[in-house]
Amino acid sequence: MKLACMVATLLLTVAALAACTAVPGDAAPKPAQCAADEKVACRVTFRGLAEHSNRFDGHAVRVEGYLGVSRGLFVLSSSKELFDAGATDEVALRLRGPVDVQERIFDQFAYSWVSVTGTFRVTPRNGTTDDLLLGELHAPLEVRPLRLPVPVKRETFGDVILDLQDIK
Repeated sequence: MKLACMVATLLLTVAALAACTAVPGDAAPKPAQCAADEKVACRVTFRGLAEHSNRFDGHAVRVEGYLGVSRGLFVLSSSKELFDAGATDEVALRLRGPVDVQERIFDQFAYSWVSVTGTFRVTPRNGTTDDLLLGELHAPLEVRPLRLPVPVKRETFGDVILDLQDIK
């Protein structure tokens, strides 16, 4: 009986491992797979856009990042730290669209973490600082917050565990 259970377990394990396929972690999805009809946006990372920007040119994409204004441009940055540092080289996308739409998005979501869906366009290289951007997200833009719309309870300094050595 024990031998039969071990053989059955071994066979199930081998079958489960054979059914699994390796998926490369940083492989960029092909637009034909996820945005064929232009209505279904392809979720893509900043790294995927940096490595395969031409592959996504003209396709609907969904990118998550930190939304703000940097150097007079309305941008989506890959991180708040890089945004605060003013870095734009391959870590920022410019948001483009009607001014009223941009203003509404800014009023609701500026300086917060969001998910933005729009049409990705590679920007032409013209020797300006705009060349540092990954590209542009064009309207129609759909922006959704990544945080819950409830106030987050933050700890105060009084909540910090103090070591008696620190008091001296």
